[in-house]
Amino acid sequence: MRTLRNTLVISLSLAIGAVVLMLPTLRLPQVMADAYSSHRFPAFGYIVDNPVLSIAATGISTSPTSVTGVTTAHIAWVFGTISGTYSSCTVQAKTSYDGVNFLNLGSAASVSVSSNAINAWDIYQQAPVTTGVTTTSVSGTAAPGFGQYIEYAFACSSYGTNAPVTITAIYK
Repeated sequence: MRTLRNTLVISLSLAIGAVVLMLPTLRLPQVMADAYSSHRFPAFGYIVDNPVLSIAATGISTSPTSVTGVTTAHIAWVFGTISGTYSSCTVQAKTSYDGVNFLNLGSAASVSVSSNAINAWDIYQQAPVTTGVTTTSVSGTAAPGFGQYIEYAFACSSYGTNAPVTITAIYK
């Protein structure tokens, strides 16, 4: 019993000694980062938003979702049972830097509004150049990338009476 205890004490002492000797040589990994937003990620790696809308006789917008730091959106609109006919429908992503004023983010996506239709698409922020800086065109209507908030505006040339839709948006 005494030999076993002595062996454990000696082994534990050697292990602690080895760790203490190794500590000065250990370094934290170097982080390569610049000021561009594509190097920032949301706290958990992604943000999921699942609003549900009931579209009836007029255009509608989703509530704004906080998307600070994201550069990619994967969106799916899944329609339920549709009543009436919806023609020439689009969804326009809009972003805001202040939570009040929204600018178009990319161009409008054409969507098919029929019973059980699935519409999926992606939005990617433009990548920076490898040297120098990227300056976008000044615009009062279109944003060069994701802001603090995003919402989606749905519009058609003609509307039916009811179009329930479940939206899944994954932001990275």
